[in-house]
Amino acid sequence: MKHTNWDDLRLLLLIAQEGTLRGAARKAGLSAPTLSRRLDELEEALGQKVVERFQGGCIPTAFGADIIAWAGQMGEIALEIERTRDHQDAHTASGTVRINTDEWLSYFLTTRFARFHDAYPNVEVEIVTSHRPYSLARREADIAIRPYRPEQLDLVARQLGTLSFGLYCNREVATRHAAAIAKQEWASLPFVGFDEPRAEFQSDRWLRALPGAPAPWMRCSYGLGILDGVAHGAGLGVLATFLASDQPDLVAAMPRIPELDQDIWLSMHSGLRASARIRAVVDFVGQVFSAYRATGH
Repeated sequence: MKHTNWDDLRLLLLIAQEGTLRGAARKAGLSAPTLSRRLDELEEALGQKVVERFQGGCIPTAFGADIIAWAGQMGEIALEIERTRDHQDAHTASGTVRINTDEWLSYFLTTRFARFHDAYPNVEVEIVTSHRPYSLARREADIAIRPYRPEQLDLVARQLGTLSFGLYCNREVATRHAAAIAKQEWASLPFVGFDEPRAEFQSDRWLRALPGAPAPWMRCSYGLGILDGVAHGAGLGVLATFLASDQPDLVAAMPRIPELDQDIWLSMHSGLRASARIRAVVDFVGQVFSAYRATGH
């Protein structure tokens, strides 16, 4: 029997949990053909078939069920080892980690990263904000956090959660225009949005498509400009919903706009997975998004 790759056993566990190659591939951040090839390699190494593949899904063979049970035990042991290692790394991880992200996510991270320094005092974080994604392959950044899944095969990707958006104004505007907002009489309301070069952003297209709504009278080249305008009474604007918890004066005219939901993905070059400083940041970002999913802020 050939040497068995633990990563392939981990993928077998995912296949058993998801029930389909496609579902397991999506969770692993791989393409379905790549996962199928890895399963072929595992079965060749073990010398027996571990999964029967059908059009509707995958069913473990009797031999495969035994392997899956043992792999599950190995996974638990591996998690314990990682927890021990991560606890020790809190004081040994060092260096700089560059995170490239867009404006809303940059604000989301910078307002939630203070606790990271207490846990990892020797790791410095640079959050590089840009609409243009930086190249991870050329190491322009170590980690990318973006509202789409990367396609490059040499990247490791992990879905963090979903970012939602709503239509907001401040309390003074909400009081002054209460009747129009309640009836969604958009024609009589003032709006804040992006400037013309950014009018094709999904949020601005939605805003400009409101029935009868005038074009935003105040237009900004960046998202936080919209936040400032809305918070100080310039009108209604589309903002990420997590801002509501940070801005007590904001009032939701429309608490959530489902068609603007964005799935958020963290990606990094596969060669950085073993780095203690990268693991520290990835784990912390995962905790931050878990808290956001649980509480909405």
